[in-house]
Amino acid sequence: MYWIKTALEDPGSERYQGWDKKRKRYDANRRVIVVMGNYVVVIAITGAKTADFKTAFVAETQTSTGQFSTIDKIRRSPEWT
Repeated sequence: MYWIKTALEDPGSERYQGWDKKRKRYDANRRVIVVMGNYVVVIAITGAKTADFKTAFVAETQTSTGQFSTIDKIRRSPEWT
């Protein structure tokens, strides 16, 4: 679990808003953090100083079909501020 904390605290990480499938829109209360090129941590902001861990994974960087990869889709999202 230490690697999640490290990713969340990394000042060089990329931070994006997460996608809400049900509402079909970006959600500023979901933060998607990208570190080390394609390692992704997703959290849901639940309060001023609290959040729930949702998932972490190594994102796909290439596809054989020529469509956008997972990491490309994440990087097309609005930045989280």
